[in-house]
This record gives sequence, C-alpha cells and structure tokens, in this order.
Amino acid sequence: MMELTPPPPEGRHGITETEGLIMGFLCDHLDRELYQRDVEEVFCIRRSTASRFLQNLERDGMLTRQSVPQDARLKKLVPTEKAMAIHAEIAEKFQIAEALMTAGLTAEELEQFIATARKIQRNLLD
Repeated sequence: MMELTPPPPEGRHGITETEGLIMGFLCDHLDRELYQRDVEEVFCIRRSTASRFLQNLERDGMLTRQSVPQDARLKKLVPTEKAMAIHAEIAEKFQIAEALMTAGLTAEELEQFIATARKIQRNLLD
C-alpha cells in the first residue's frame, strides 16, 4: 500500500512556529522598542536560542536590527513590511477560522465552552 504524505501547508512562509510567534509578538507591539532580551523574557528562552530565531527571521527578510543612539550595543528589533504583510494574512486566516468555528453559537454557549476548556486545561496542568 502506498503511503501518502501531506503537502506542505498552503501559505507556508518558510518560518517555524516559534519564529512565527516571535514575529507576531514584534508586529503586535510596534508601539514599543523591543530588543532581544524582551524576546528572551516573553518566550522564556535562552539568549542563544533567541539569537538563532532572530537570525533566521533577519535572514528571511522578516526583521531588521537597528542601532539605538543611547547604547551602541543594543539593537532594536523592527519587523519589515514583508513581516507585517504575512502577519496580516495570518491574522485574517485566524479570523475566518474563528468565524467558522463559532458560527451558530450564542455568546452564552461560547462563554460556557471557554470556561469548560479552561477547567480541562487546569486539570491537565495540576
């Protein structure tokens, strides 16, 4: 019997899930100056791990590192237009998926579902 392998996900942009989360974090916080140490803290990762993820994003044209006048050692992380466009595309897909999943549910049903899911999550974490 022939084994089928699924095709790569449509719209895959060549970044890992974690890189996508980091990119999303940077895109969602344009009002703040963010640095590698912020990524390390938010994602609870070591400096070397954060550096690798950020280098990959930089290589893929998703972010630039800009010097800041107050400290030549610091490099501000700035998402590129490419990253912003991909982030907007992903956000739109999430909105469509959420609309499909919640179609026909009342606000009360949705609240009850979320409350139940949170209880299950707490049970798994305890």
